[in-house]
Amino acid sequence: MGSSATDHVQTTQVRRPIDEEDEGRRVKPKDYEIIDLPKSRLATLDLGRLYKDKHRMFGLLEVDVTLARRAARSLRSKGQSVSFTAWMIKAIGNAIARNRAAHSMAYRKNKNIVFDGVDIAMPVEKMIHGTPVPIPLLVRETDAKTPQAIQEEIDAALRRPMVDERDFVLGEHPFSRASLRLYYSLPQWARLILMRWLLRNPFRARKHAGTVIVTTVNATGKSAGWILPTRNMHSIAVSFGSITKKPWVVKGEVTIREIMHLTLTFDHDVIDGMPARRFTQDLVSHIEKGILGDGSFES
Repeated sequence: MGSSATDHVQTTQVRRPIDEEDEGRRVKPKDYEIIDLPKSRLATLDLGRLYKDKHRMFGLLEVDVTLARRAARSLRSKGQSVSFTAWMIKAIGNAIARNRAAHSMAYRKNKNIVFDGVDIAMPVEKMIHGTPVPIPLLVRETDAKTPQAIQEEIDAALRRPMVDERDFVLGEHPFSRASLRLYYSLPQWARLILMRWLLRNPFRARKHAGTVIVTTVNATGKSAGWILPTRNMHSIAVSFGSITKKPWVVKGEVTIREIMHLTLTFDHDVIDGMPARRFTQDLVSHIEKGILGDGSFES
């Protein structure tokens, strides 16, 4: 049996797939919203794709930060506008400088390279087209800077206007507007080739992304929890979780203290367990004593 032109058109219309947007208009016109992904997120997605197969060690710690927060407040009382985050970044930089193997990077075949200076990357929240987006800030030589100097770099990043793609990396960096605009316009497979080439060399990797990353929620309240980063390019990641007040034993007595849920993530392909343990013990010890381990910068 044949079919008329009308039959054919009707059949085509019935079989035409209905996409989600069409269905949303038919059933619930305002049931959802489609939001464009900020271009700055593309690099994060690319890094996650590149480093998904790393072998990692995790340390989920409860750290008494009562004295550390008091030390930051003491600096502020002396006229230094130092946040607890800046104080912690300084403490991490100093601890790594004392335990340099903790930020080793793979170098050529069966070799590691250990840099002297500690360059720490951290996210700074910026508004892009009305949406809050984390933008990376690289603070160089944190072990040689004061907490005040670190805070000034954070404040400058917060004040910096977001104009175009070049501002998706805060602080001083060698990328031109044209190169970043080109990068963000490429499909992911091409971006991955470029990023793999860029970060394969540890000298380039340190120059563009540092040797350590710090992420933070830094929430204070009743909810206790750790951040668990699963994919990043750095050999060591330090993640600030929530801070809660808990009963804690201090000098044999139970008292209420401010406890941070701190996560340390190590790249086990580069860092062995013993160097990771020494760094962890050193960092926690200094934080809980509220000292930076550098007499010229003590509060």
